[in-house]
Amino acid sequence: MQKVLLTTVCGPFGQDTEDCTRHIMPELFHAQVTRSQGIFSLRATYISYGLEYIAKNISTPTIVLQYPSMDQFRKELKKGYDYVGISFVIPTYGKMEKMCKLVREVSPDSKIVLGGYGTMLPACDALADHVCRGEGVQFMRELLGEPQSSEPCEHVVYPTSAKIAGFPLMKGAVVLAGLGCPHGCEFCATSHYHKTQHLPLLKTGTDLFNEIKRVQKTLAGEKCLPIGIIEEDFLMQKERATEYLECIKRENSVPAKLSCFASAYSISLWDPDDLVRMGIEVIWIGVESQQADYGKLKDIDVKAVLESLHSRGINTLASLIIGHDFHTEENIWDEFEYLVSLNPSLSQIVILTPTCSTPLFDRYKDKGRLLDIAPKNWDGFHLTFKHPHISKEKMESLLLDFYTEEYRRLGPSVVRFVQKQFAGYKRFKDSSDPLLLKRAQQYRAGCFEALPLFPTAIKYAPSPQIAEGIKDVQKMFAEEFGSGGLITALKSYAVPILASKEKRKLESGYMQIKMQRSEYRM
Repeated sequence: MQKVLLTTVCGPFGQDTEDCTRHIMPELFHAQVTRSQGIFSLRATYISYGLEYIAKNISTPTIVLQYPSMDQFRKELKKGYDYVGISFVIPTYGKMEKMCKLVREVSPDSKIVLGGYGTMLPACDALADHVCRGEGVQFMRELLGEPQSSEPCEHVVYPTSAKIAGFPLMKGAVVLAGLGCPHGCEFCATSHYHKTQHLPLLKTGTDLFNEIKRVQKTLAGEKCLPIGIIEEDFLMQKERATEYLECIKRENSVPAKLSCFASAYSISLWDPDDLVRMGIEVIWIGVESQQADYGKLKDIDVKAVLESLHSRGINTLASLIIGHDFHTEENIWDEFEYLVSLNPSLSQIVILTPTCSTPLFDRYKDKGRLLDIAPKNWDGFHLTFKHPHISKEKMESLLLDFYTEEYRRLGPSVVRFVQKQFAGYKRFKDSSDPLLLKRAQQYRAGCFEALPLFPTAIKYAPSPQIAEGIKDVQKMFAEEFGSGGLITALKSYAVPILASKEKRKLESGYMQIKMQRSEYRM
C-alpha cells in the first residue's frame, strides 16, 4: 500500500541564516503585525492548514509534519514513503531545496511533490517529480490514482491559541472557507496563483454555519469560541454571508466571534450593524496606499469605513504597502500618517514585492528593474527591485521605523482592541435587537478579560502619553464595570510575573516551536 508524507519546511525560523531571515516565522503577528510591541506582541503559531485538509480528503495513508527540524524530517523519511509533499512559499525556497536534497539522499525511491505559493517560482520544477499549482486535493487524488468525487471535502478541526505578555487568551479555531481572490491586484500572489478566481471550500452560508457549530462543539461543547475565517475577501461573497446571518437569526443563537479578511469595497456593501449581528470581531483590510488606484479602493472613503466598524466594536487590522514608484523619502511619511489616522487595532506594513508570476513581477522584469536577491529576502521586509527615489537600505530601515513609531504613537494593540469593544458595548448595551444585545455582552466579556493586563500595560507603555491614555481607559472601564472582582485581582498579580518571563524570552532570541505530527489512516 502507498504511503504519503506531507510537510511544511523545516526550522529553524526567526534567524538570519543562509536559508532564512529573522522575519520568517510560523507566527504571522509576531513576525510582522506586532513585531515592535515587545511583551505585548501577539504570540500565536499558525500551521499549514492546507496540508491537513489534503491529508483528510485523500484515501492513502498519510502523515503530516508541521515545522519539523531537519533531524526530525530525516528520521521520518527513513520510515519509507512513496510520495513526499513539501509546502513552501518563496522566502522558504532555500529550506525546501535542502529538504529535496535530503529526500534524494535518505529515501531515493520517494517521489517529491511541491506545492504552495512558492511554486510560482519556475526553478522549483527541476527539484521535484511533481509540482502542484492550484487546489491540492484534486491534484493528489489524481496523482495517487484515487477516484475523484463530487461530494464536498471533509474539513479538519484546527484549534488555535495565543498569548500576550505571557498571559493566555481564549482559545479558538480556524475554518477554511475558500481560496483565491477575484480582485486581481497586480502585486497579489493569492489572486494570480488562482487565476483571479474564488474557489469556495464551504459553498453556502448553511455549510459555513454548520461547520462552525461542529468545530465549536468538538473543541468546547456549547462554549462560543473565536473563529478565524481563512478566505481572502469573506464579505465579498455576500449571498453566502447573508445566508450565514439568516442561520444565526433563525436559531437565535449567540453568534461565533469571527475574524476575517475583507476589502474596504466589500465592507461598504453591508449595513455595519449586520456585520455586528453576524459576529464579526476583527477584519483584516488592505488599505494598501492612500495614493494607489487599486480597484477595490476606488471611490471608497476608507477612513469612514473603518470608523463605522470601530464605533460598533469591530476591530481592524490595516495593511499598508510602501515602495510604490510615487513614494519619495519625503512623502512616504504621509502614508504612515494616513495609517495612524485610521486608528487601526493592528497594523501590517510591508514593502511592495513583485511576486513571481504576478503582473507586477512581469512589468518590473520587462523593464529590468528586478534585483538579484536571494529568495529568502522576498519576505516583505526587503526591497527586491530598483526604486526610482529610495535606496534599498533606506526603504528597509523606513519599514522598521514605521513599526516602531506605530507602536509609540498608538500603544499596545490589546488596549486598542478593548477600547473598540467598549465603544460597541456602549452603543448596543440597551439595544432592543436581541442579536445586538448579545454582541454587547460579548464585548463586555472581552473588556473584562483584558482588565488584568492594564497595570502591566501602563508600566511598560512605550511613552508617558500612552501610559496616561491607558490609565484613562482603565478608569473608564472601572466606572462602567467596577474593579472586576477577586479573579481579576488575582490575574493582575500573575500578569507581571508572566510578563517578566516573556521579556526574558524575547531577550534570549526566537524560541523554536515544537513539531506537530498528525496521522491519517495509518
